[in-house]
Amino acid sequence: MLAGQALLSVGTVVDQVFAAHIGAGSIATLSYANRIVALVLGLGATVVSRATLPVFSQAHAKDSPRVSRMAMHWAQLLFGLGVAALIVSWWLAPMGVRILFERGAFTARDTQAVAEVLRYALFQVPFFFSGLVFVSFISSKHNYNSLAVCGFLGLVVKLISNAVLVPWMALNGLVLANAVTYGFNTVLLGVISKRSR
Repeated sequence: MLAGQALLSVGTVVDQVFAAHIGAGSIATLSYANRIVALVLGLGATVVSRATLPVFSQAHAKDSPRVSRMAMHWAQLLFGLGVAALIVSWWLAPMGVRILFERGAFTARDTQAVAEVLRYALFQVPFFFSGLVFVSFISSKHNYNSLAVCGFLGLVVKLISNAVLVPWMALNGLVLANAVTYGFNTVLLGVISKRSR
């Protein structure tokens, strides 16, 4: 599990390298947008993991045949909640960036640039939340090899997505590549969860 998470974390370093080649101010813009996204994802990760892992572990201990269906149900529910959060956050992004950062050297133009990147970065939220359910499910079955493989494949998808999207969409493509990566991992983890009943 640690290996899988470490491989996915390399994506942050990869983003910094790609952002450095986009242009002046790209790393700073990415950093400001990532701070807000990290707050949303961090809060969600804490809630989802603490709510699901004990339930799945207890269900596996009792050999409940419905635990896989339960994981699918919760993943779909959290995907829907993630989409709702995406829609609301899309509209609130400029105001949120303004409230959090706009002062001193951080101007209204900076707010506009960060808010645009933030909007694209938020596309990863639904996939991240539903993927966490599958991670908890697979962890409760002690299937850590699958998590490590998913982490490795996620890194490969991240590199490919960056290579395709960055030349086309610049910084927006860089953060959208995270959504592609989390989407890929969520589907893969969902398939693994469905097969490991």
